[in-house]
Amino acid sequence: MILIDKIKISCKQATYLHEKKREGKLDSMERFGLWFHLLYCKFCALFIKQVEQIESVAHQLYQKTERFHLSPERKVEMQKALDEQLKK
Repeated sequence: MILIDKIKISCKQATYLHEKKREGKLDSMERFGLWFHLLYCKFCALFIKQVEQIESVAHQLYQKTERFHLSPERKVEMQKALDEQLKK
């Protein structure tokens, strides 16, 4: 039971460790703790899956943005609309 208490982490810690994992900065104990948490916490497993899907789509969209440019007129128009909304 003592070993399980050491590796059992909260959902907040799991989220933090997932971010560390993405940066490649997890040590073996943290990696095991995250893996163990995701075995029993389906909410975190689903959350991490959704985050990874969003990141993948965002990356794909970013790759396509090189071909997409707003005209100077449209930029001014959008800035005016934004300014008006911020004044409210």
